Amino acid sequence: MSERHGTLLVDTSFLGDVLGAEPLVRAAAAQWPEDPVDFLAGPGGVQMLAGHPQLRELAVFDKRGVDQGFGGLCRVARRLREKRYARAICSHRSWRTAALLRLTGIPVRVGFHNASAAWLYSQRVRYRKDLHEVERNLELIGGGGWEAPRMYPGEAERARAQELLEQLPQPPVALAPGSIWATKRWPPRKWSELLFGLCQSGQSVVLLGGPDDAELCEEIRMAAGLDAIPDAACLDLSGQTSLRESAAVLESCTTLVSNDSAPMHLGVAAGIPVVAVYCSTVPAFGFAPRGPRDLALEVKDLACRPCGAHGRNECPEKHFRCGEDLGSAQVLRAALERSAVSV
Repeated sequence: MSERHGTLLVDTSFLGDVLGAEPLVRAAAAQWPEDPVDFLAGPGGVQMLAGHPQLRELAVFDKRGVDQGFGGLCRVARRLREKRYARAICSHRSWRTAALLRLTGIPVRVGFHNASAAWLYSQRVRYRKDLHEVERNLELIGGGGWEAPRMYPGEAERARAQELLEQLPQPPVALAPGSIWATKRWPPRKWSELLFGLCQSGQSVVLLGGPDDAELCEEIRMAAGLDAIPDAACLDLSGQTSLRESAAVLESCTTLVSNDSAPMHLGVAAGIPVVAVYCSTVPAFGFAPRGPRDLALEVKDLACRPCGAHGRNECPEKHFRCGEDLGSAQVLRAALERSAVSV
């Protein structure tokens, strides 16, 4: 029987969560320099980590597609078992990933103490709510300070980004108004006011988002009244770029304004200032940008906030004050200050 070697990192959750586990890749490569590092993620998460110079292999667990159900779980476990990893480090707190790793036969399986089915791990690490998510994840292999996650867009993706941005007269401010959760989305009217203020100040603006955000971005752009501004420069790329192309676009932006959603994490990875608009969720959850030029804006002292860990489809109190009470002038001022420093 061949000797076990290699480290498997696992996170099959949301895109931002996977990117929050990226510093684990670098930490694992440093801690076990003789062992290769692989990562198991969902289809979207794989895009976040593609091209990483310290990853040998990216494995896909499509738990809602071809790998769904017990049969899919067993097939993925069988593929992983053949790799004969020495250890698995799981930052995802799902029972499904705990069960999957148990089926692989990997002897050292490390997860959080409050994960579902945590008893399936051979080692359990305390999940510290007082830490940032990056720092929490690093606790799984001994700890470490916050550092910005990284992405590695390829040459083709960067070339595509530059081709698109040539339509603008200067490096733009990026706006990402979408989120899968309604209560994480700052109201469209506020985004339109922000867009108008940026263009009125002479800033170029690019709107970013996936195909599901295209209608929202069009609504925001149409309501902004940009016809009243001579030479207004606004480029709507929602639904026109892949995840990794969006990351490459952000590398050439001066600032990003985003809800608490995946683009916020892309902006952090791109190394640009991020103004994060928090509605129903709170920075205290540990996912907010932490760079020296980053800023999280929120309406504090609302008794109903936060109303959930991930957001909701509608405001439980029917007033959505966490979004409505955050003024566009405050967000505009923060974006302009950071854009001026970045130019």
